[in-house]
Amino acid sequence: MAEGAEKTEQATEQQIQKFRREGKVATSKELLAAIGLATSAFAMFQAVPYIGAGLLHVARDSFARGATREFVASDVMTLGLRTMTALGPGILLALTPGIVAGIGVGLVLTGFNLSSEAITPDLSRMDPLGAAKSMFFSATPWVSLAKAAAVATLLIWAVYSSLVDHMASLPVAGSWQVGAQLGFIEVLTRAVLTRALPVALAVGAADFAWQRYQLSEQMMMTRQDVRQENKDSEGDPQIRARRRQRARQLATGRQLANVVKADVIVANPTHFAVALRYRKEENASPMVLARGLDNIALKIRAEAGRHDIPVIENRTLARALYARSKVGAPIPSEFFGPVAQVLALVYRRRHKR
Repeated sequence: MAEGAEKTEQATEQQIQKFRREGKVATSKELLAAIGLATSAFAMFQAVPYIGAGLLHVARDSFARGATREFVASDVMTLGLRTMTALGPGILLALTPGIVAGIGVGLVLTGFNLSSEAITPDLSRMDPLGAAKSMFFSATPWVSLAKAAAVATLLIWAVYSSLVDHMASLPVAGSWQVGAQLGFIEVLTRAVLTRALPVALAVGAADFAWQRYQLSEQMMMTRQDVRQENKDSEGDPQIRARRRQRARQLATGRQLANVVKADVIVANPTHFAVALRYRKEENASPMVLARGLDNIALKIRAEAGRHDIPVIENRTLARALYARSKVGAPIPSEFFGPVAQVLALVYRRRHKR
């Protein structure tokens, strides 16, 4: 295997954003279904009185109409509208929280990622060979089978255990009044949900963890991928070179503009030049206004000549200052003595002149 062909590098921020744009984010249908079921069940129990009252109202109205005259075709339509009107608020109260909870939790799990690319038709997804490979030679179908088996086992256990607990009441429940029968159904429903929901939530949470792990594995990158991404983000090498050249030109221009403020230029004959300024009221130590090598050093000396700024040739000091100092910063403390001697020489010459 060639170097860098193995995915050993963690996903970069650009790789993560690329997956998010394509709609590839970790989520879990099982977890969303479990949360939606739990919310809907809670809302349903709250809505049962409203639904029961609506059913009772419709039943009484129907019996009253049937006692006075025969039903005709128009009565069927009227009865349907009355039933929808009576049961509509209760049904909305039962269904809306589950739908809202499912959408909200889905957005939270995906990090509020809304991708148009995920719903854009893509012919590459219809590749039969790729689908067969994913179906028979990956862990995905086996994980899906395990989840389906777990959910089926959960439902069978929940229903069976609930029926066993109330087995004595089942044979006689048919002789009870309607209210008692509805109460018995509610008890059975609560028993089933009490057993099923915790396990369903656990299965959903485990599935979400698996989806996140699988996604992180898919986002892993090879070393070549990382190098290519860095190259693409940095741009064309020629453009970078021109930018660096332009930055150097701007820096050189700023340095030459500062030479006019200098007290002295420390230089060797041609290669190095450092412009220094010292004002006791400005800084406690001399400041470096400009520094240059070869061509820039010659420009600094020429600029100093135009403004009658003295140039002191000191090979050792000029080379050391160039290597150890920074433009816009005080000189290092080890150069205080030599620079003080140079400044004293300049001040004496200035005094004599």
